[in-house]
Amino acid sequence: MTEETTNTVTFEDKEYNVADLSERGQALVGLIRSVREESAGLQTRLAVLQAAEITFSKELEGVFNEPDQEELEGMD
Repeated sequence: MTEETTNTVTFEDKEYNVADLSERGQALVGLIRSVREESAGLQTRLAVLQAAEITFSKELEGVFNEPDQEELEGMD
């Protein structure tokens, strides 16, 4: 026994069967889904980049807080 899943889309609180839409309507549903997937991927990528920026900034802070090499050489 196989389960048939209906491909539907909800628009303004009303559910539509995508197969019942015009060719243009089906294409638009596909485009919207594609844009949403791309947006989700970009949001994930942005989160990774922001985390990297924080990590690099903390590392740079450590560099700024290190004693200068010239100061260390003068302590001989």
